[in-house]
Amino acid sequence: MQYVTVSGKDFEEAVRKARELYGSSLRIHHRRDVTRRGGFFWLAKRNSVELTCYLAPAPSVSEVPKEVEVEVVKEEEEAPVNQKELLLNHADHLLQLNDFSDKFVKAVLERLEDSLDEELSEDLSMQEFELMIVDKIVALIEIDHQTQLNPPRIFVLLGSTGVGKTTTIAKIAALYNHQDATEYRRSVAMITIDSFRSGAYEQLKGFANSLNIEVRRVSDEEGFYQALSELESYDLVLVDTFGKSPRDNDLAIKMRAMLSVPNSEETGFFLAVDGAFKSQDIVRSMEQFLAFKIEAMIITKLDETETVGNVLSVCYEKGMPLLFFTDGQRVPKDIQKASASTMLGRLNGFSLDFGNLWVNQSDSTD
Repeated sequence: MQYVTVSGKDFEEAVRKARELYGSSLRIHHRRDVTRRGGFFWLAKRNSVELTCYLAPAPSVSEVPKEVEVEVVKEEEEAPVNQKELLLNHADHLLQLNDFSDKFVKAVLERLEDSLDEELSEDLSMQEFELMIVDKIVALIEIDHQTQLNPPRIFVLLGSTGVGKTTTIAKIAALYNHQDATEYRRSVAMITIDSFRSGAYEQLKGFANSLNIEVRRVSDEEGFYQALSELESYDLVLVDTFGKSPRDNDLAIKMRAMLSVPNSEETGFFLAVDGAFKSQDIVRSMEQFLAFKIEAMIITKLDETETVGNVLSVCYEKGMPLLFFTDGQRVPKDIQKASASTMLGRLNGFSLDFGNLWVNQSDSTD
């Protein structure tokens, strides 16, 4: 039998939501009045009602009554509820809702089960349990904080055609060049080796002019070497590349030849992928650039997708750290360093108010 949990500010709202979600197959098994922490730093309290319900088998046409009543089992007649199972079912539902892979879901549920064995209490609220869920999610994802603080001097951005590499390069340039704190500010220049896509240089040049940043265009190894020599005094040189087709061997060879020019000790390779990609598309994009040692991933166009579980799942399964998120076309805005708050703020279905939680925590540490 499948159990679900539905919450509301009072009993009437919880029943209404349960009926809207599950219809006449719903049977209420248990009512629980809950006092939850919330508000600024979770110091405030608010009351709510949680209904533990099960979905009854659909009756035959002859058995359907004219009016469907929600059956409420009296508290003294209730059968014991497996709280651990209910909580794990809730976690599974939230993870599936956010498009996490089966492997990722399994990893989170196993860790939750271990934690519940140690900490399960009748007083555990749904929000407290959801905090446990997000803690497990964050623990499985690696974030490249080192590169965020100290990027390699030559920063090469790879990625398939159309993922927004050029716009992302400009955003990264602005992020490091326009820092208020001098200890984090970098002198930045940009190079594009994309001489194949029409308008590629013009687009980057437009960004460079608006940001007052130096830019170069090169088409071969000699030109690339010359540009790097001219920009030797810059703290950070961002390299925009062309989208390589896995079926174009000549293009692949040219890419490897040109990107062998920079000094390997001061060069880092990073992969941009579209946040709307399916998991297999993300893996395929990674496979396109196996010739390069990709250090971290940048997720673009998050404004065009509703879930991030697909991306986070691939990062977990492939051991790939996250570096940045982008979610729009505005330069220098619409880019965030990957962090627990930026990841969790993209999750759907949770009752937690991630926005207020992370804003308050950020304010307290500034």
